[in-house]
Amino acid sequence: MRLRKSPAPQTVAGPSPSHPLSLTDKLLLTLALVARIAVTAAGEWELARQVGISSTVAPLLAVVIDVYVIAAVRAGKGGDVAAALAMMGGAQVAAHPLSTGHIGASVILVAAVSLVAPVVIWRVHALAGVGKAPVVQKTPEPAVNVTRASTPAGKPDTKWPPARQPPAVRAVSTALVPRPDAVTARVSPEPEAADKSPQKPSADQIVRALYDQLGGRRPGTTHIRDALKAHGLPCSDGTCRSIRQRVETKEPKLKALPST
Repeated sequence: MRLRKSPAPQTVAGPSPSHPLSLTDKLLLTLALVARIAVTAAGEWELARQVGISSTVAPLLAVVIDVYVIAAVRAGKGGDVAAALAMMGGAQVAAHPLSTGHIGASVILVAAVSLVAPVVIWRVHALAGVGKAPVVQKTPEPAVNVTRASTPAGKPDTKWPPARQPPAVRAVSTALVPRPDAVTARVSPEPEAADKSPQKPSADQIVRALYDQLGGRRPGTTHIRDALKAHGLPCSDGTCRSIRQRVETKEPKLKALPST
């Protein structure tokens, strides 16, 4: 079986560890830094005053430039180190001719000094890592079996399990199942007896009988309502008149009888 080699883990490039500095080296570096700040700060302060910056905040121009130089050196960015040193050197070159009167404060010089603080703020934040995405190391990929070794003829491959057999399915019989004997039920004779029971007379029959009961007179609404109410039927005035009209439509001669 042939395996694919895993790629080597990637590492993030960075500065190689340096040897620890001795006490003498630290003192020399500190002394050089303090001397540089003292020498250049005076010229930067004078440059700020010559371009119109207030004497109260003029020393801050030296602080701004020195902060940029220190941040660039600590970050190890060659481009920023060169830009910071060029800014510091340009401030010195412009400050001394201004103080001696060899040149005057031009518009270009004033604009350049005014842009020092914004540029330094931008670069110092960039060097501090503001807005940078974290670097994630890639983990090595595991070895993957890309090919399968050939198996000699006559020898089964024991590394692969045998194929599973499907479960047996029982055949379904198509023979008809005999139906059980039907069971007959005896029907109660009560419905037949109920059919023979006398039915209540209809509303038309009740009203028609009133003509005979009144001795050949035409019944009024009161007579019809009482008769219908006695049989438990609807007996409103409209219902009474409607029933009497149906009866007289069937027998028009009844309408000619005298009313009660």
